[in-house]
Order: sequence, then structure tokens, then C-alpha cells
Amino acid sequence: MSQSYNRGLVEDFGRWREFSAGMWAWIFHKFTGWVLIGYLFTHIAVLSTSTAGPETYTATIQGLESIFLVRVGEVGLLAVAVFHILNGVRLLFVDLGMGLESQDKSFYASLVVTAVIVLASVPTFMQGAF
Repeated sequence: MSQSYNRGLVEDFGRWREFSAGMWAWIFHKFTGWVLIGYLFTHIAVLSTSTAGPETYTATIQGLESIFLVRVGEVGLLAVAVFHILNGVRLLFVDLGMGLESQDKSFYASLVVTAVIVLASVPTFMQGAF
């Protein structure tokens, strides 16, 4: 029989300190998945300007690229996509039974590799922004 936890009338939101690396990996994976779905709709909206002609599409892309916040958003999108991919590969290996003992280490490794890739890419994304 499963154990139940009496939360009382008010949820204790201080319990986030008790989360293990596995819970954070799950939360980040779900969050990045939803962000990627949201980006998909934005991407489709921008691509739909191509139906008005190549001049309209080019003007839309150039207009977006001239906005500093859009360039920062692209760096964020890269971080989200890289983490989601790396964590997905990590989950694939765990599901196949490889690395079960080192799930925490592999989660932290995916965070570090994501950070390295994103930091190395910042100059490229910000080129011409200033």
C-alpha cells in the first residue's frame, strides 16, 4: 500500500529544497519542451510572412534581427534546445538501463555541456547587434 502525505490546508512551497537532481531534471525537461512548442508557433508565424513575397519575408527577418531582445531570445532558445536534446539523450540511456547509478552526474553534465555550448555561441549570436 502506498503512503500518503498530509499536506494540510495550505501547501508548503518551501519543499522545493527537498528536490533531488532527478526532480529538477524532470522539471527542466518539461519546461524546455513547452518552450520549444511555444517557439514552434512563433516560428510558423514568421515563416508565414514568406507567402507575401520574398521582400516581405526578408524585411521581417531583418527587422527581427535588429532587435537586441530577439538576439538574446535566440541565445535562450539555443540553451533550451541544447538542454532538451542532451537531457533527452540522457533519458534514453537511462531507459535502456545504462547509467542508472550516475543519473545525477549525467544531469549535471548535461547542464555543464549546455552552458559551455551556449557561452561559446554568444559572440556569434550577438555579432552585429551593437
